[in-house]
Amino acid sequence: MKEPDPQSATPRERTGGGSPVRRGWPAWAAGVLVLLLAVGSVLYSAIAPEPRPADAPATEFSATRARAELDRIAQRPHPAGSTANEQVRDRLVARLTELGLRPSVQRTSAGVAGTESAHAYGWVQNVSATLPGTAHTGRVLLVAHYDSVEIGPGATDDGAGVVTLLEIARVLTAVPAQRADVTFVFTDSEEFGQLGARAFAGAGLLGDPARDVVLNLDARGTTGRTIMFETGAHSAALMPALRAGAPLATSLSREVYRLLPNDTDFTVFRGASHTGLNFAMIDGSAPYHSELDDLSHVDSAALQDMGDTVLAATRTLAAADLPGLAGAGESEYFTVFGLVVDYPSGAVLPLAALALLAAAVAVWLARRRGRLRLAGTARCAAEALLVPVAGAAIGWLAWQAVVLTGPGNGRFLGGDPYSVVLARTGLVLLVLVPAALWLVWFARRRGRPAELAAGGLFVMAVLAVVAAVLVPGAAYLFTWPAFAGAAGLVVTARVPVDSPWRPAVAWLSGVPAVLLLVPLVWLLFGTVGLALAAVPLLLLGLAAVTVFPAWRTPPRTRPVLAAAAVVALTATGLVVSDAVADQPGAPDPAQVSLVYALDADRHEAIWASEGDGSGEWAREHAPADDPGVEQRFPALYGSEGTRSGPAPVVTVPEAAMKVLGESADGDLRTVRLHISVTGRPTQLTIYSATDGAPVVRAEVGGTTFPGGTNRPSTTTGWRWGLTLSAPPPEGAELTLTVRGPAPAHLLLAARSPDFPLSALDGPRPDSVRWGGYSSGLTFATRSYRI
Repeated sequence: MKEPDPQSATPRERTGGGSPVRRGWPAWAAGVLVLLLAVGSVLYSAIAPEPRPADAPATEFSATRARAELDRIAQRPHPAGSTANEQVRDRLVARLTELGLRPSVQRTSAGVAGTESAHAYGWVQNVSATLPGTAHTGRVLLVAHYDSVEIGPGATDDGAGVVTLLEIARVLTAVPAQRADVTFVFTDSEEFGQLGARAFAGAGLLGDPARDVVLNLDARGTTGRTIMFETGAHSAALMPALRAGAPLATSLSREVYRLLPNDTDFTVFRGASHTGLNFAMIDGSAPYHSELDDLSHVDSAALQDMGDTVLAATRTLAAADLPGLAGAGESEYFTVFGLVVDYPSGAVLPLAALALLAAAVAVWLARRRGRLRLAGTARCAAEALLVPVAGAAIGWLAWQAVVLTGPGNGRFLGGDPYSVVLARTGLVLLVLVPAALWLVWFARRRGRPAELAAGGLFVMAVLAVVAAVLVPGAAYLFTWPAFAGAAGLVVTARVPVDSPWRPAVAWLSGVPAVLLLVPLVWLLFGTVGLALAAVPLLLLGLAAVTVFPAWRTPPRTRPVLAAAAVVALTATGLVVSDAVADQPGAPDPAQVSLVYALDADRHEAIWASEGDGSGEWAREHAPADDPGVEQRFPALYGSEGTRSGPAPVVTVPEAAMKVLGESADGDLRTVRLHISVTGRPTQLTIYSATDGAPVVRAEVGGTTFPGGTNRPSTTTGWRWGLTLSAPPPEGAELTLTVRGPAPAHLLLAARSPDFPLSALDGPRPDSVRWGGYSSGLTFATRSYRI
């Protein structure tokens, strides 16, 4: 028999009489529990442990000890090929020797063919050392790159990873050896094509993929918890190591990382069929790849978390019999308060389908008991989608406002300006507004509470199946909330209308959504930045439509609208306050784009700047739009255009090209060239123009690169290029094969971080620092026809 429609009952009938407060305590208790879980999960995901002191036991990782080493290697920029880079290499060798290891330096070269950018070839010096195991059951390779970008000291990217490895090496040499070998690998030239990793893998030093595991350490931020964001093949065998370290980990990050235009050394090792885990600190990304990636921006707590996490994973793997790795399957995984939950990847689609079936059964049972109507449920499901869509729109509009109020905010490579906590908090609160309005709209239409819950449930269940097919690593976010929502709908449909436990059960059925989606929202903020805040806010909107239906009693319109207005104003104020705090003149300086470019053919020089977000100081030196600057300096282009202005001619690192010999074979000409350098440029690029004989192939150091077009996006005739990284002081030789009797039109560009500050009109203000890809660099070009 159908029970009375709860919507037609009086408030006293709905509570069964008596004191509403006493009768409603289960719902209040459950609601408070859900709120505490939401806040607690975010805090757990955001706050790293306190750093251990320098006198911590020798068997423990100490961020204080690691930071003391960081102070020695991150004093200044040390890109591949620089004198500072060689000094860091020597320090690594010395420290590993002090620990009783026998380090070796792999001096070699490597290259990679480019299809969307110039080919890359470079000289590298990798450092490695092995701590032998007792049974040699396999090998754990701990990897970090010791080169930095050209303009920044690389204190976190990847100085933090380097000193983490050194401190782990100290710990492991202070305790009895474990079963497997542990090899510490410090790669060179990761910042330019992962050439060090390519050289290490190409020389066969990675070992056997069936018995060796790679743990890679990198950074895209300066603070926050360590994220394990990528696994290799046979990931099921790596779950014990993941549990030991209890980092933040989600198989969703694997899906997100595939969409981002980023690579690490682990990309190379995974491509060489090796499995492993990829770790990074990602929050606080404003100093990333900038002059501000210095010691003052390193969070010791984040360093401690990385050390604890990787040390625990290393110990677990080194104690295992690693040859069994190749037989393991794949896993999907996530963490809840440090607990790693994983299950076979093959179960993803069946579980999602079962969740959809459970949702359908729950709706059928609730309909049989007269708690909902199918038409009303369908309408609520359609309307529920408006909340996450509104959340995404809020995120997009907020970033437009942040860039509008401070154009320089768009220059941050990580998508986050310096100050973000208040802005993130404000955006989270703003998403609650459309969720509350959704409830009001529902109440005004006199819908049934079960229809509201069932609508949100079906959204999650359908998304679970869609995700299982398209992005399996994300399916768990919807599958388990759908199961819980189905169970909650069944229970509340069977509990008497006047029972105070009905709303409590509704609240508790939202716990999986809170535990899985809410901390992920905060994690995604650090991953994609405020620039892509639409992504985490969309997920937050989905969590809201899953949890908010727990308010079983329809809310009154005026109080809800008043509260929504207050929340909206408060949240907007938080976002605006962070935007204002990031204006130039704040404690953290603006990041600007300004380079010095010398045209050696004309004996002319210019200042150049990307876009229009670098502030007044950069515009004073590069005031005019210059659409032709890319033709003269092919490396200088920006999506928002390039500005330039005249600069004095000063001495900067240059390069020159000399023909050593030439031979012909039919319509092909092979030309041997020697490139000499003046000063110490970090990169040399040879460009070939379309108005001369086309390049068929190029060879340097025994590596052959194809000709044709590998710079398809350029608007100039320089459609083929080859970049040589870290060229030796004596220069380099290469061979070009061109087609036809006409001369080949070449441009040789030398790039270096030796920015001529003395050539500026005055000293650089303290309120600006170099940031971005075209900043603080010097280019010198010379053209040839051969």
